[in-house]
Amino acid sequence: MTRLYLISIAVLAACVPTPSVPRKPARSAQAAPVSREPATLTYLGVAGFRLEAGGANLLFDPYVSRLAVPDFGVRVEPDLAAIARYTPARAAAILISHSHFDHVLDAPSIALRTGAVLLGTDSTAALARSAGVPQAQILAAHGGEAMKLGPFDVRVVPALHSLTGQPNLPIAPGQALPLRARDYEEGNTLQYFVRVNGHALYFVGTANLVDAAVSGMHPDVAIVATGLRHKVPDYTCRLLRALGFPARVVANHFDAWQEPLVPGDMPLQPETAADLEAFEAEVHACAPNTRVQVPVHLQPIPL
Repeated sequence: MTRLYLISIAVLAACVPTPSVPRKPARSAQAAPVSREPATLTYLGVAGFRLEAGGANLLFDPYVSRLAVPDFGVRVEPDLAAIARYTPARAAAILISHSHFDHVLDAPSIALRTGAVLLGTDSTAALARSAGVPQAQILAAHGGEAMKLGPFDVRVVPALHSLTGQPNLPIAPGQALPLRARDYEEGNTLQYFVRVNGHALYFVGTANLVDAAVSGMHPDVAIVATGLRHKVPDYTCRLLRALGFPARVVANHFDAWQEPLVPGDMPLQPETAADLEAFEAEVHACAPNTRVQVPVHLQPIPL
């Protein structure tokens, strides 16, 4: 009898509604405003950019030599006068996407001149050592690394080169410089997510991506290589979708890369101008609220 009584009490207790406890109002899902300090982005031509924030400089794929190379069998050397004219005297970091000469050739000389850390693939690191860059200034990465370089927070993202039909080969250590233009192999490809002073930027040096690696970056500004993108299925929209549809896209790697660098607008071939218009249409079809900007050589873009 006692057992039945206890069971009855338990059943009744289970049926009594639990008193409601007042809950605190849910916080708004809207993020707090981001405090941003002034910063500028400057197009150096080819795939190169300078990011300046608070007096510190970060360079991406800086190639200002812009050599006339009629035959990729010729040996290529940096134009030190152009480097002195168009790159800053000091820099915190140089980020290299891959080791084709129109991306990496000038980087070791700029690192030696500016004291910058040179960050790139194993192939980029091998070239830097061959050029005499101190090991303390060389960082080799494979994707996934996060680091602080001066005021810049940098995340390295594994990527792919645009589909040119060229093999992805490494550059062996200990090469005697200068190399022939064709000996500057890809050596794998990287992209970079950079934060500084409240700004978030994503740098793409060649038109391709690894979707899963890019996802979740959410930059304010995406610097996007446009050349040969038509060889990569749905490249533009896939990239913007993975990046969370950034507010601004800056076109990259579209100019006449073998002509000398001069400040201001460079005349474009009709097919290049048409391709940039097509790129802008692709962006707006996928991300109607994203602003597309075609940079002018050496003209700072406020961020």
